[in-house]
Formats: sequence, C-alpha cells, structure tokens
Amino acid sequence: MFAKKILKLFSTVAISTSLMCAAAEDIVLPDIGTAGIRGLSIQREKQIGDYFMRKSRGTMAFVEDPVLGEYLRSIGGKLVMNAKDVRFPFEFFLVNNPTLNASAFLGGKVMVHTGLFHYCDTEDEFASVLAHEISHVTQRHLARYIEDMEQKAPLTTAGLIGSIAMAILNPMIGLASLSTTMGVSTQSSINFTRDNEYEADRIGIGVLARAGFNPEGMVQLFRKLMAMQGNVNPAFVMLMDHPLSETRVAEAQGRLAQYKARANSKNPDFLLAKARVEVRYMNTDLKQLKERLVANPDNLSATYRNYALALICYEQKQYGEALEYLGSLGSLQNNMFVIDLRTDIDLKTGRASSAAARLEGLYAKRPKNEAVTINLGNVYLESGNYKNGVKVLSKFTTAQPGNILAHSILSELYGRSGDRCNALQSKATVYFLKAQYQQATALYNQALGICRDKYSREIIKAKIVQTSEQKRFDEYLEKG
Repeated sequence: MFAKKILKLFSTVAISTSLMCAAAEDIVLPDIGTAGIRGLSIQREKQIGDYFMRKSRGTMAFVEDPVLGEYLRSIGGKLVMNAKDVRFPFEFFLVNNPTLNASAFLGGKVMVHTGLFHYCDTEDEFASVLAHEISHVTQRHLARYIEDMEQKAPLTTAGLIGSIAMAILNPMIGLASLSTTMGVSTQSSINFTRDNEYEADRIGIGVLARAGFNPEGMVQLFRKLMAMQGNVNPAFVMLMDHPLSETRVAEAQGRLAQYKARANSKNPDFLLAKARVEVRYMNTDLKQLKERLVANPDNLSATYRNYALALICYEQKQYGEALEYLGSLGSLQNNMFVIDLRTDIDLKTGRASSAAARLEGLYAKRPKNEAVTINLGNVYLESGNYKNGVKVLSKFTTAQPGNILAHSILSELYGRSGDRCNALQSKATVYFLKAQYQQATALYNQALGICRDKYSREIIKAKIVQTSEQKRFDEYLEKG
C-alpha cells in the first residue's frame, strides 16, 4: 500500500516531484549514502536530476517538437524569473501522454503531459500548474521527502533515490523494491504530501501573479477539477490519485484578495499550442474534429480554429487548403507556429528554397531560437545543403547539448555528406542522452576505427571514458 502511495506521489500534478536533464558534468560518485539528504548539495541534486532526465528520455515518449518546446520554456522561464529561492536552471519538457498531469523533479526538471494543454482553457490555467510545480522545486519538497523517508526506512539515500527512480520509470520493479525495504505508514505519507500541496499552492499563486498572469487561473482550474471529482475517466490521473478538497480550493480563492484583479492572458501562442497538441498528440479522429470545427465556427476562437484546420489539412495532404487556413491567421504570419507548418508544407510541395530563404532571414535575427534553428537545419537536410546544415546544427548542439532532435538531424547531415566519423559520434550522443550506454559505446568505438584525425580520436576516447563513468554513476544510484 505504501509503495503505491510513493508512486502516486511522483505521478500526479498535485503532488509530483522527481528528477531529470542532459549530458554529464563532474561525474563523481556522491557521498550520499552516509551523509544523508542534509549532505545532498545543490550540485549533487542537479546530477541526480540529470540522471533522471537521461533515464526518462529512454523510457518516456518525449515530444521533440521545437515550437511546442519553445512555447513551454517561454512560459516556464517567465515564471521562474518571478520565483524565489531558485537554486539552478530549470528545464521544462513535454511528454506525449493525453492525461491531465505534470510533475516537478529534483534539479529543476519539470515534465508536462500533452494532455495538460487539452484540459486547460486559458494560458493562465496552464501557467498555474507550472507555477505550482516550480514551487515544489524551490521548496525542495522531494529532497525533504527523501530525508523524511531516509529516517524511517532501512535504505541508504542512494538506494532510496534509486528505488524511487525505478518506481517512476519501471513501476513493477520499483514498487517491489519500495514495498520490501520501506516500513513507513501511509498516513505519514499523506500528511507530508498535503502540507507540500498547500505550500506549493500558496507560493505558486504569488509566482503566477508576479509573472503577469491572472492568479485566478489557479482557482479556475481548481473549480474545473472539483467539478470532475469522482470522474472515472483515466485521463484525470490527478483526481483519482489525489483528490482536491473544498478547503484547498477555498484557501486558494481566499488568497486572490491579495492580488490585483487581472484579465486572462490574450497570448495567441497558447491557442496555437493547444490546437497543435489536440491535432497531433491526443489520438484525435481528425475527420470528426474537422467536421466540428467547420460546423461551429462561432463557438471557437478563430486563432484556434484556423490553425487546427490547417494542421488537419496538412495531415490529410490537402496542402492548398492548409495554406488558405494559415492565411486566415492574419497578423500571425510571422509566428513560429505558423512558420513551422508553412515550412512543412513547402518541403512537401517542392518549395524548399522558399522555406530556406524565410528561415535564413529569421536565423540572422534569432540564431539561438530552437524552432528556427532546427527547422533551418531540417530544410538544409531535405534540400541537400549539408554543409550549411552542419554549420547551423553543430553550433546549436554545442550550446544546447541535450537536444536529441538536433543531434539526430546533425547525424543525418553528416551521414549524407559522407562524414561517417562525425555521423557516428552524433548518433552515439543520442544514445548517451537516453542512458543507452552500450549502444553509445559501440558507436564511439566504430568511430574510433574510422576517424583518422588525431584530435578527433582523442575526443572520442574521452567520450568513451565519460560514457563509462556515467554508466557507473547511474548504476550506483540504482543499486544503492
């Protein structure tokens, strides 16, 4: 029973706090088995967060969608700038899961299910969930929870973290480990998590208001969830595992008096993101959705409707009709959601040169933008301009080493240009980022057998050592 409570703790929007990130840095086995959680430094917490990120990439359905990723990070970043006690950079990422859920992890990692876009009606509601999860991280709720469990269970801290990790990533193994090693009362777990929830609500609503969002968004979402209370729909993971209480909703409502009344956000990007998710990531019957959108034009935002219809027409290979709907978006023609879809249409209709010209102009102004850079790299790949593609994406992956999609496209660019040495290294990096160390090492060794440049060979040898050390670090956490 307690093991199930542990898993619920890390799987619901109301209570989640777990761990994730990119490549390795300062890989040293931490002395967290004897010093306890009080000795878990910020650096160590980040290392453990990076471990979860690698493991999760290899087991969860990550959404490698540049425009959705940019939008999610823009909202998360705006909130983090207005949060207090921020100890490390936050990383927000999207998982293809239609359930209503989001989770915060050690090291500033925040996972969002695609279903959250579907069930939120305003950007303020959406941002309220992120503000709540950010507050779990800044208050170090998971770190404090691990400390509490460490004092009550016969596990080293490393073993405890490893068991929690497995409970998230592999429930069958993780639950068995937790249930046989942790003798803690269920009531203790419930009380601890309830206190965390109230604290995350209280702090989160302040973050929401300071960031310029309507703080009533949190209450609006709570009311919506209360109305769903008792619903057996499995999409409402949070409600089944951790129901809202009238007291919690009332307290959130009472806090609104502290903040100036504000209208809901008018940012069109939320509606574009919501439409993109509902067409591409919610297992939607596109024919039926299109019929509803066409039949009820007055009941929907024009921005949402036109973009959703453009996406549906693209999926149905009706490219001319898709362009007409994009044209109906008026002043949003330079929006990256629109440009991304227009680029896809250009590639399908033999207009790669037009797409490249458009993106090159944007890249000159926004060279660090993920959506612009990856779209441009992909256009170069599809149009045979491998040299420029390598130049753009090698620079980007140096600055953003944890971006799997960029590394994947870069590997293709190298491969098609005949540079097998670098193609193998880029592909190996993708496996490394997913904690698939055996495959990564095999590819690095292949590259070592092909590459003739002395400098490149030394880099590959260092990567092989790094991969081995990272594997050892991960196994230490998993085995305790």
